[in-house]
Amino acid sequence: MPGADYIYPNVTEVTQRGGLLERWRLAEPLGCAYIEIPADFVKNKTEVERTGQEIGSILNRSSVELLYEQDTALPGNLRYLLHTEPAIPRRDPHGRQTTANLRWRDPGWVADFGDMLLEIEDFLGIPPEIIEIHPGDRRNTHADIVTAMHALIAAHWNAFGTEPLVLLEHHKDQSISTGSQIRSFWATLKDIHPEIAGLAGIALDPWHLHAAAKEDFPGSLGEVPPDSLRAFHIHNDLRPPSPEDRVPWPQVFGMIADVSKTPRIKPVVYQKSRVPAAINFCREMLAAPRAAYAGPPA
Repeated sequence: MPGADYIYPNVTEVTQRGGLLERWRLAEPLGCAYIEIPADFVKNKTEVERTGQEIGSILNRSSVELLYEQDTALPGNLRYLLHTEPAIPRRDPHGRQTTANLRWRDPGWVADFGDMLLEIEDFLGIPPEIIEIHPGDRRNTHADIVTAMHALIAAHWNAFGTEPLVLLEHHKDQSISTGSQIRSFWATLKDIHPEIAGLAGIALDPWHLHAAAKEDFPGSLGEVPPDSLRAFHIHNDLRPPSPEDRVPWPQVFGMIADVSKTPRIKPVVYQKSRVPAAINFCREMLAAPRAAYAGPPA
């Protein structure tokens, strides 16, 4: 029976942003191999008041120490994923909507972004196994994003002597949202930085792909290069998945079962009570016999 390594999501019941051990104690009983740690920019009024930084700011070291918790005696098998700024709309302290600007096209900004990650990781005590980034808007070219991924890998090697897996998480409202765009991005990566193809890849989110492609989902999914796939985000608009969803899960899990290495799966649900069922859904889908895709439910 094919298996997977599960990532315990950043549930709302744990301390935000918190530390590693609180999450690991929730993840271990479910057999999860990783935990998710948030690495957003300053994201709400409370963080503005605590840090003195404006919303959407890259965290400085003093803000990292205010917002995160430092644990001791970390278990040797603890592994984590750092989920970075998703560039989604937020409200500033005056109630105005604002969205962080991901400037992969700006090498100085990328260096500052990388420094923030290194400060978080240094404070937590160990570097991450995986870093997830997001494409941002269309001002960032595929080459910009690839160059930034290379820079992040190099920065971690210089700081810790380790090379994290850096994954691009596509999004329906950002510059990389469809299968053809993912394919083009991956071709760019293999063209300009082929040496990081084993250290980079795609975190595929079928719900976001379906939201972008709609009735063209089967074809869009088929355009995603199999060798780019490193992780999968499973949810139905941040709710637990079910067979009744419009996302054709048998087709998705057929793809997951075909990846060459053990797939990493993050159930993207943010309530602690919903995580076990979401993981069980994934396990049952991976164990189910293959069936032909019959199209979306009516």
